Amino acid sequence: MRRVGNILKRWSTDQLITGIEAQDWLKMLSSNNWRIDPAYAHRVAWVGGWSIPATVLGRIEDARYGRELAAMEIDPDPLFVLGHWRSGTTHLHNLLGRVPEHTYSTVYQVVFPSAFLMTDEIVPALTERFMDDTRTYDNVKHGWNEAAEDEIALAKLTGMSPYVSFMFPEQMAKYEKYVDFQECTADERKKWKTAFSYFLKKIMLATGGKRVVVKSCTHTARIRLLLEMFPNAKFVYIHRHPYEVFASTLHMRSHTDWENFFQVPEENWEAQREQQTLLLGQRIFDRYVEDRSLIPEENLIELKYEELCGNEMEVMESLWSQFELPNWAGAERELTEYTAGLGEYKRNKLKIKPKQKKAVAEMWKSAFEHGGYDTEYKI
Repeated sequence: MRRVGNILKRWSTDQLITGIEAQDWLKMLSSNNWRIDPAYAHRVAWVGGWSIPATVLGRIEDARYGRELAAMEIDPDPLFVLGHWRSGTTHLHNLLGRVPEHTYSTVYQVVFPSAFLMTDEIVPALTERFMDDTRTYDNVKHGWNEAAEDEIALAKLTGMSPYVSFMFPEQMAKYEKYVDFQECTADERKKWKTAFSYFLKKIMLATGGKRVVVKSCTHTARIRLLLEMFPNAKFVYIHRHPYEVFASTLHMRSHTDWENFFQVPEENWEAQREQQTLLLGQRIFDRYVEDRSLIPEENLIELKYEELCGNEMEVMESLWSQFELPNWAGAERELTEYTAGLGEYKRNKLKIKPKQKKAVAEMWKSAFEHGGYDTEYKI
């Protein structure tokens, strides 16, 4: 198969796997048959170089905090933000995670999941000025201390994540089962649960035991797995019109895929990207609609993206009331200040082709039906 001739963002150092430990990096390369294109050899060197201090510091950190982490209980249970990529999950994550009683995984913590307890006062302070002010694919604020998806950390700690397929597109199919873990072995599920608990405990240890607000879009398909671990967890599902979600996800991946490739994609990569986006979305939406009833009614809130934007304080107050969360007064003060500083967020202008609309309407049927969305909608 012919490869694309024009490689974009070749010299980007934004690889999401940066910060993985050396033995896990070697294992990941081996599981993908050591198939690295020469055009991306520098990325392998970059990730490999950072894996050495991550490994050394990780072993020291485990020795220092291992017993304390092993004895810890995850109490209170996490609060999970669910929803497909580009549905408003980041905005909701920021709102829920920055109040006095809550915390969230930060960019720095997901980059160095095995070593952040010892280094989070040093490395961010020295390197913050080298980071972009906003994410590469939208206008959301970016920085070491901003909220980030724990899936990035879990990809490094376990190697079991659909995110790995974005780096090794030739192995795309074999990572699909890690969207919901329903086809995984008991050992795989146990390994993932252990790593997830380890990461959450470290975040809680770093913040004095605060409730962790967790946001990874893949968790939307993992309700069964999450309830096995945290039967009393709270869940907030946010959704947006599927056409907007699809178009925005493609726009995001037009940046992030190029930043993460270790294999030059095939000439028909854009068509492959569309198909993978459709398949991942179908699995996520179908699994959520099927499993949402497993969550106790009082522990689940669903809301539309349009309901949240511009009405943040009203939505948050209602959420605090339904979930019976403590200290609304403190949360209200923090959120009032935070929302006042948001300014006017500029959305990307999106487009979707008629052929794409037809495919989305067919494959994401459960999202249309559950959200009450019109297939004739225009963006």
